[in-house]
Amino acid sequence: MILLADSGSTKTDWVLLDNGLEIESFRTQGLNPYFVQTGEVIAILNNQLLQQKKISRVKNIYFYGAGCSSDEKNKVIGDALDRLFPESDNMVAHDMLAAARALFGNHPGIACILGTGSNSCVYDGKGIRRSLFSLGYMFGDEGSGAHLGKSFIASYLKKTAPQDVMDAFLDDYKLSDEEILTHIYRKANPNRFLASFTHFLKKNEAHPFISSLVFNCFEAFFSEQIMKYPEKGDFPIGCIGSVAYHFKELFKAAANNSGLEANLFLVSPMEGLIKFHNR
Repeated sequence: MILLADSGSTKTDWVLLDNGLEIESFRTQGLNPYFVQTGEVIAILNNQLLQQKKISRVKNIYFYGAGCSSDEKNKVIGDALDRLFPESDNMVAHDMLAAARALFGNHPGIACILGTGSNSCVYDGKGIRRSLFSLGYMFGDEGSGAHLGKSFIASYLKKTAPQDVMDAFLDDYKLSDEEILTHIYRKANPNRFLASFTHFLKKNEAHPFISSLVFNCFEAFFSEQIMKYPEKGDFPIGCIGSVAYHFKELFKAAANNSGLEANLFLVSPMEGLIKFHNR
């Protein structure tokens, strides 16, 4: 029996497989090793995962997670899994590898993640050949929900957005300028706050100002990330995440503007991971 995990900072999705068939799926709290320690992981899984009756039969665990980017961080999660599942063979890897395996299986490609944040890598069909160091929403994350939200909010606060767009935004959110700045500079998770405005951007995607803003953010993603890979143009490009998926036509247009093609989009890596681990 195989247990797959796709974990972010907010939630972890788990799927239990038996002889290639999906038996159960469930969700627990997010387990990013930058924010939780081994003891906390053990407590969370004791309360939220081990209540599942069939879990005790697991022989292999494949845990893919945000923040699992070094041996030190992987050990935070791995030590907890080894303690709770001593009879299981446990693997901990970065969510970028999950995206690459879900998108391309055993074939090479350039994998992208565009959700709240953004990231990318060159995948050779076995492992990650190269990737760029992520600078987060403050200095990077081009094309992400946080980047789209930040770009729009900047135009809104500076009053450079068209009046009809600003009126529609105020009608939807009822936020004063001071409240917006307080959320960004004084409250937790400003990246998630900024990314939340992608719902407004999607709702108003047909407006020329909005479509241009989103397109420009995706152009920045290609110029700052994908165009820096020597393999660009040789490997197919695929994307995981809600932002790329829901704005796929604008993303494709930005790719074409860079002389590239992007044709593969998944909201979540789990479906692809199930296929990969059933091979």
